[in-house]
Amino acid sequence: MLKSFNRLIELQDGAKVSGKVLVDGEDIYDPKVEVTHLRKKMGLLSQRPQVLPVSIYENVAYGPRIHGIKDKKILDEIVQRYLIESNLWDEVKGRLNSSAAKLSIGQQQRLCLARGLAVEPEVILGDEPTSALDPLSAECIEQRLLELKNKYTIVLVTHILRQAKRLADYIIFLYLGNLIEHGPAEEVLNNPKYLKTKNYLEGKFIEEPKINKELSLKRTAYPNNFVTAKLALGDLEFGQILKIIVDNELSAIEVPKAIEHEGHKILEVKKLNQNDWEIIIQKHNGGYII
Repeated sequence: MLKSFNRLIELQDGAKVSGKVLVDGEDIYDPKVEVTHLRKKMGLLSQRPQVLPVSIYENVAYGPRIHGIKDKKILDEIVQRYLIESNLWDEVKGRLNSSAAKLSIGQQQRLCLARGLAVEPEVILGDEPTSALDPLSAECIEQRLLELKNKYTIVLVTHILRQAKRLADYIIFLYLGNLIEHGPAEEVLNNPKYLKTKNYLEGKFIEEPKINKELSLKRTAYPNNFVTAKLALGDLEFGQILKIIVDNELSAIEVPKAIEHEGHKILEVKKLNQNDWEIIIQKHNGGYII
């Protein structure tokens, strides 16, 4: 997903791109988009720090130089500013010409953060940026991200639930490449809507539900598709599961609402392709809501 945001996915062998990615209302995969300019807007903080085989100073100055800044005084100011912003300046200010490879892993990750900030991006993409760090270094990166989110949009991928709870304002839960649930962090963490999210948050195994009946309601408009789904649920026993397929977004929104109003449980709503949506429904074991 992160590689799709900065179009590095195109450099991956065998990758095929379809659909749209909108950033500030602009489709970044439009042929007219200038890729270098786009990547300047998207600073990437990788899982493992990838320092350049040059000095600490040159790591931070590299991006600004690429984008045309040659004046030594301006570069000096940029290097100092972003080493301060990444909370590294006090540790390295006396050895800026030393090799970046001699820094600790935690320091290297903060240097990578400074290097990314030096090109003045709008978005910081974080690919599990603390997973390779010791607890103190990880806490330092987290504190910087908390402060930087007032200046930048930060998209952070993490498998550490505690980290998501500490840092997130908005959560998107992805499972096996599918979008399961999204919403404000407090809402998703404290009141998850779907079963897979709930199981993940509770530390349970995520299993695919056993489907007792499948029904295609493509080319059937709302509310007729809801009525058909309701009748199909009437044939099931309490606790059994119905899977239906609809082929428009209105139905994908309204059918689950109507089904829940009937007292049943929506386990998942998943977009299958450009047109089709899958809705997984569990027949409630306590009757109907009137």
